[in-house]
Amino acid sequence: MSENANLEINGASQVFAIIGDPVSHSLSPVFWNRAFAFCGIDAVYVPLRVCRADLADAITGLKALGVRGINVTSPHKHAAALFCDTLYSPADVIKAVNCLKFCEDGRIEGWNTDTTGCLRILERLGRPQTGLVMGSGGAAAAACQALLLSGARVFQIARSSSDSIDSEPPYNIKRLAWNEKNLEHAIEESDIIINATPLGWHKDDFVAEFKEFLSKSKFYVDFNYAPESRLVATARQNGCSVIDGRELLLEQGLESFRLLTGQTAPEQVIRKCIFGG
Repeated sequence: MSENANLEINGASQVFAIIGDPVSHSLSPVFWNRAFAFCGIDAVYVPLRVCRADLADAITGLKALGVRGINVTSPHKHAAALFCDTLYSPADVIKAVNCLKFCEDGRIEGWNTDTTGCLRILERLGRPQTGLVMGSGGAAAAACQALLLSGARVFQIARSSSDSIDSEPPYNIKRLAWNEKNLEHAIEESDIIINATPLGWHKDDFVAEFKEFLSKSKFYVDFNYAPESRLVATARQNGCSVIDGRELLLEQGLESFRLLTGQTAPEQVIRKCIFGG
């Protein structure tokens, strides 16, 4: 079927969704619906804004309404794991999910395809020895786990502590307070810097230490795909090898599509939606 084909939504159509707050910026509905059309799957994928206070009602309601599966974005990745009857590795370790399947027998299964996608990127980069992860939420947990699975030691720096962070990190994760001295040390010691904070979505977001301490010997990976990110621009200006959030979006999307539909995702169709061209 042509990737430009349109499927008419009807009473038998399957429903998939992405939940988060905010969610209006998400590219997921664009590439999921294009992939459904290309594969001839009678389904629709919709964005749903869900605030923290309504998460339990939202998941219960989506399950009751017969929604087949959902992706989960900030700030719900840790909290959504609590609703899963089965957590598949590595979600069972980090207790954070971004992909939920509502099974016919009533169970909810959960995965973390952010970790899977990040690990694939790390493998392409040659498995760095040391990495710095910026952030404390579900995305940061996925990045840390991907680095650990690749055999790296990890620095983790966050602007604020998160209730989801374990009191005692794994022995090869060193947590540091967010300040210039710690950022300088962690950046200098690391082969790869991963931004897993919301910084970068707003065009005025900036990390002054990037301008001073990033160098061309570093890899910079950003979980965000904001087109005007000053963080990404600074990393490029300093000569870093940069992978922005579009590549992670692609990798996690391919895996989520496979898990939730049981079909191989049309990679070139999805890539075109995300990167254009």
